[in-house]
Amino acid sequence: MKKNIRTTATALLALACLAALAVPAVAQDKPVDMKKIISEIVGDYDFSFQGQSMIVQFTETDGKLFGAPAGETPEEVKPVEGKPLFFDVTVAANGQYYEMQFVRSEKGVIDKCVLSVMGTMIEGMKIIK
Repeated sequence: MKKNIRTTATALLALACLAALAVPAVAQDKPVDMKKIISEIVGDYDFSFQGQSMIVQFTETDGKLFGAPAGETPEEVKPVEGKPLFFDVTVAANGQYYEMQFVRSEKGVIDKCVLSVMGTMIEGMKIIK
């Protein structure tokens, strides 16, 4: 009796493995065109918080995204793997860690950045020139 159960279990396992191999692979997501995304992000964003406003400039250099408040030294803002519109940066001068999520409008244009620092979220709107 034990032999029959073991044989049946082995046969079921083999069938399950064969069935898994027969199922077509799920299509992979298209690779993200980071150059295109960065070119869409580049620009000045106005962040308003508690009655104060700060302009943050995002620029592209050698295919990388950099950002800093106007007049300050830009730091590389790195993409978060697996999340095409998410970026982060740790500021060298003070060690402060920032997360950014860029947002597309209903028209498909990146026009907003949600900045998260120490549990506080601040929205910045892209300044259209």
